[in-house]
Amino acid sequence: MKITTKSFIACAALSVSLFACTKDKTKTSNTLNDADKTFMMQVSAANSAEVAAGALASTMGEDVMIKSFGDTMVAQHTTAQADLKSVGTTVGVDVKDSVDANHTTLLQTLQGLSGRAFDSTYIINQIADHQKTVTDFQTELSSGSRTEVKDFANKYLPKIQIHLQKADSIATEMHFK
Repeated sequence: MKITTKSFIACAALSVSLFACTKDKTKTSNTLNDADKTFMMQVSAANSAEVAAGALASTMGEDVMIKSFGDTMVAQHTTAQADLKSVGTTVGVDVKDSVDANHTTLLQTLQGLSGRAFDSTYIINQIADHQKTVTDFQTELSSGSRTEVKDFANKYLPKIQIHLQKADSIATEMHFK
């Protein structure tokens, strides 16, 4: 009888400790931390800027590679922004379509350029922006806590890396680097 009672107590203690571990893991994955919020706001501003700059490149770019890259940025960052808004709805973050001050300045600069000057300024800034964005996505993957936000980062990081490689390739081919 003593063995059965001791076994029951041991099993109960083990069950409670396993439940506690599971509960903590679930809590962590459902908690939105500051890294998640910061990431979402940065990516939202970046997506909005990429759409606006891409639209300029599509119409004001001189070279067909710049125009095509601009079209790609508009299409893919519009999709990414829609997905980010969906994640925002799920996790309770209001994702807005707004461009930050730095990108507003860049957009104003681009509007005043034409020809090769436009193309070089646009693509060099695309490289810098996508390098920063890759870092932001990697930071989210290492520091974020909310599953849905990290899933978004996992889904789009490879696409952002491809954008960076393509922008770098265009800059090299056009002798801007």
